[in-house]
Amino acid sequence: MMVRKRDDIRPEDFSQKQVEADTKSSTWCEKYKTKHRWIRIEKFPDGIDPPQKVRIYRQNDYFRLQFWDPAAKKNLTERVDGDLVTAIFCAREIEERLKHFRSSGLGRGKLKHQSLLDLYQSHLQRRADAGEIAPKTVRRYASALEHYRFFIQQPLISTAYPSITNANRDLVLQFQTYLKNLQVSSNGHPNTQKQTMSSPDYVLDVVRGMYIWAADPDRGNLMPSGFRNPFQGKVRQSASVAPDLFGEPDIIIPMVVDFLKKCDSYQLHLFVLLIFYGLRASEPCFLFRENLTSDGWLKVICLPQISYTTKGRRDKRLPLLEPIRAILEGGSENTETGLLIRRRAVFEGSEQPPLFDQSLEQLTKEYSRRCQKTANLTAEQGMQIRDQLLHDAGGIKYDHIENEFHRLAGQLFWPAKATLKDFRHLFSTAMMNAGMPEYYRKYLMGHAVSKAAITNYTHLDQLRERYLEASQRQFQPIIAAVTKRKAELKSAAEASVRSTFPEMDQAPGSTRLRAG
Repeated sequence: MMVRKRDDIRPEDFSQKQVEADTKSSTWCEKYKTKHRWIRIEKFPDGIDPPQKVRIYRQNDYFRLQFWDPAAKKNLTERVDGDLVTAIFCAREIEERLKHFRSSGLGRGKLKHQSLLDLYQSHLQRRADAGEIAPKTVRRYASALEHYRFFIQQPLISTAYPSITNANRDLVLQFQTYLKNLQVSSNGHPNTQKQTMSSPDYVLDVVRGMYIWAADPDRGNLMPSGFRNPFQGKVRQSASVAPDLFGEPDIIIPMVVDFLKKCDSYQLHLFVLLIFYGLRASEPCFLFRENLTSDGWLKVICLPQISYTTKGRRDKRLPLLEPIRAILEGGSENTETGLLIRRRAVFEGSEQPPLFDQSLEQLTKEYSRRCQKTANLTAEQGMQIRDQLLHDAGGIKYDHIENEFHRLAGQLFWPAKATLKDFRHLFSTAMMNAGMPEYYRKYLMGHAVSKAAITNYTHLDQLRERYLEASQRQFQPIIAAVTKRKAELKSAAEASVRSTFPEMDQAPGSTRLRAG
């Protein structure tokens, strides 16, 4: 076969091809132009005002609505089947949405699931930066949404449901099945033994919240008008069964007595607040000596000046029993300001952190100074700066308390179900058994007392009396154990000093150390 070179191509060949193309184009126009042509509707029935922001066209046997969408930043088109009245009605609806929300609700109809996840998590981060939610909440939500991300990335799922508008009841059911069969590690580490997820309902609630946000025209505004949210309403993985509340907590008073007998000076100092007041394990990490009052109270309060709030954003004060007050005000650090609970090495004097003796006021100024070094500071960055600041002051984290607890629990051969949080269970149960009114119990636990209006008129003016009475009824063996263990540790410390410095007992006029 002879191949014609470029130089051999004649001009008349181009002319012939052009004629053939024009002929084909003319043939298509003759057949289809009239059928597919857009004809703008400019004349409306009497008494009907034409839409101002939406143009209406007739195309074949249906109508097209065309308009500028500020949210999508482009012209959009919507097909309407039916007569002119139907088209006008739809145009009015779009105009209303454009007027009130500056969006038609149609611009992101083909948004991918991955994009939805990214947009929602970005929204959560902005809320955290604005102080509406805690950074920890953002992390918990992100962890839950990862399960949805892995689910939707499966080839069969991504093919069947390419965009968020394809989500339907069947997708929800498949996601529920996925969670039911999912094996996860209990502590998030990949090398630990995997087991069935214990809280699939939480994951479903988080995904549900994401879709509600996306469908809300005042918030996400990502769904087209008329989208039926399949996650709307409470979706439950299985029929939930309320636990049987009859029985004892996993840590009971005799176990606490044995626990206290094993405590060294640091551990006694660390755990008395959790045992006697049911504090959350994170709360001792943010207590300062300035929180101790001269009339025997310990204030557990939010510290927004260093980006810390208690769970529920509630302040409270605890009436201190005398043995507890003596333990907290003693301590080997011997400072009047600074953190109330410090790391073991700091407590024992082997570590001297740079901000050891800094007061809350001084640490607040240092926190502000460090934050000012970071432009556009996020809530997460603020929390990291705060944690480093407290570390430089000798502070502890939850893990420190957890490790000390497991060390003692292991020595006592406690079952695995006995956890640090069970001190809180014991406290609540003991206060109830002692007859303490519910309002007082909720207050000490850091729970909302009530949502009723009468709460604003009710004052807990007998808190100290109620607590002392309840403690004497329920905690007497524990009080005795604390008092005895404190005396034993003091005697042991004095004996150690005498053996190290025997001249203290022999030197005339010297101050002799005494137990008690």
